[in-house]
Amino acid sequence: MPPQPTRQANIEQLHELAEEMDRPAPSMARAFLLPFCIGAAFALTVFIVVVLEARL
Repeated sequence: MPPQPTRQANIEQLHELAEEMDRPAPSMARAFLLPFCIGAAFALTVFIVVVLEARL
């Protein structure tokens, strides 16, 4: 049976949650552009791998 969390552990978790909630949310532009940037990085990586494979 797992040990019950102590009161101190619960307080620490609440402090961590409060710190996380204090961080500002990402801007609308960043939230919108992030998937496109990830896709572009993936496409560039695939392109480089294909070019390197073709040369070998």
